[in-house]
Amino acid sequence: MKSYQFKVILLSSILTFNFFKHSFAQYNSQYITGHFNGSYENTSQYYMKDDKIKALQPLEKFSSNGFLKLDYNYGDFSAGIQYESYMPPIMGYFPFTVESNNKIVNKYFKYTQNKFAVQVGDFYEQFGSGLIFRAYENRQIGINNALEGFNVYVEPTDFMKVKVIYGRVREIFDYSKALTRGMDAEINLISLLKVKENEHTPAITLGGSYVSKYEEYTGPLDNFPATVNAFATRLDFSTNNFSLNAEYVNKGKDPHLVNNYSFKKGNALQLNSSFTKNNLGASISFRALTNIDFKSDREQEFATIGPLNYLPALTKQHDNLTSNIYVYSTQPKGEIGGQTDLYYTFKTGTKIGGKYGTTIAANFSYYSSLNDSSDLLSAGKEKYFSDVNIELRKKWSKKMETTLSYQNVFYNGSLQVLSNSNVISNIIAAGILYKFAPKKSVRFKMEHLSTKKDQGNWTSALSEFSFSSPFAFFASDLYNYGKTKNHYYNVGASVTRKSSRFSFAYGKQRAGLFCAGGVCRFVPANYGFTASLTTSFAN
Repeated sequence: MKSYQFKVILLSSILTFNFFKHSFAQYNSQYITGHFNGSYENTSQYYMKDDKIKALQPLEKFSSNGFLKLDYNYGDFSAGIQYESYMPPIMGYFPFTVESNNKIVNKYFKYTQNKFAVQVGDFYEQFGSGLIFRAYENRQIGINNALEGFNVYVEPTDFMKVKVIYGRVREIFDYSKALTRGMDAEINLISLLKVKENEHTPAITLGGSYVSKYEEYTGPLDNFPATVNAFATRLDFSTNNFSLNAEYVNKGKDPHLVNNYSFKKGNALQLNSSFTKNNLGASISFRALTNIDFKSDREQEFATIGPLNYLPALTKQHDNLTSNIYVYSTQPKGEIGGQTDLYYTFKTGTKIGGKYGTTIAANFSYYSSLNDSSDLLSAGKEKYFSDVNIELRKKWSKKMETTLSYQNVFYNGSLQVLSNSNVISNIIAAGILYKFAPKKSVRFKMEHLSTKKDQGNWTSALSEFSFSSPFAFFASDLYNYGKTKNHYYNVGASVTRKSSRFSFAYGKQRAGLFCAGGVCRFVPANYGFTASLTTSFAN
């Protein structure tokens, strides 16, 4: 696409949606008795070639992802649509076989009353923690596995909640041929037993889920399961300063492309607990699973298209540039491990706490293979990943705050995309934030990653400038001086006005895993310009 076409599309998008925004805001309320709201989001990229970082320039040099969402509420009724355009999709967002397209993909109608709701059309839902079922949208990663069908929620008694779902999972612009149906029930034991409640009474709930997928099979095998059933049970316990969640999932035989058409059953066990008291906080997560990948289409191998369940990596989500070089992605074929978080805030007025407070946080995560797929508690000998990190955050004055962190990472390259060797790396990061005024600040951050494996050492620098004006600026550089001598720099600016924000950036992106919320997708190396626009409006 020619550069002038890019400018026309970008300018027309801004003008069109600002027109709609102001038009709806000024529309006389006598014509609109309900509540109307909407949002628009667009990310566009222009690609250039860079042989050094292996960034390719596709035949179509310009790509754009756009999302328009409109919702209307009137009393107990609500309805909405979502229009999406990929002209063509941003590189790495979908499989390379996905062509340019645009259409209305989500549409729904919902009726809600006290303790009852029914929604038809496209909907999002989750059972428990999502180990057995989660339909949701994550635009950063490219996941939208909404179900097209119906979703019913009812509270038949004061102590019970029930959800029922039925439909087809969305797969980009189409829907899976498989039918997904399920039910989730949750019982509040305190209400059921009519315990007299006070401030010390714990909250205890029991839950159970059932999800079934039917996908027609026309192959030669007589015993191939066209229907896959999954069951889950969970317990939630919480008091003022302690909480515990336990969930177990059993999934029937589900041979598909990703698990090499294995006829083994799947299982998963997940435990989460947290404790807070005074200035101390701690949390522990444990998860073991085997053959738990649950997809709407048995022939689909792209991880972000058509998943039925939610399997995020239970590791710390770092915001360092160097920390995101070696990241862990859940191994649904089999893994065992977990993480521990500790943080302590020193009281103000003490030697360490100072006048404005000091916080220290530590995190440890570890994952390995399973020794026996039939025993979820049997840790194997192959280590997948570990991360030991500690961070010190201190506020020196009302204007200045500093952070200092250290991280040690073990990364099993045989499980990942780019590396075929095990990597042990050490990362040091230091940052400073200085606020000139409530809406004026500057932030600097320096990082260094050292390793003798893979591509060797990395270093990075980041600076951000925010002003009371609507403008903000940033510049960063991630540099590999161990082997490739490649710079991955980015410079850009943003302008924000009321509920609209526009940003523009120029730079390079290294190839690797891009993660958000513990879910990852592979991003190819790219070089060029990126523009982003977000806006919202309501009557």
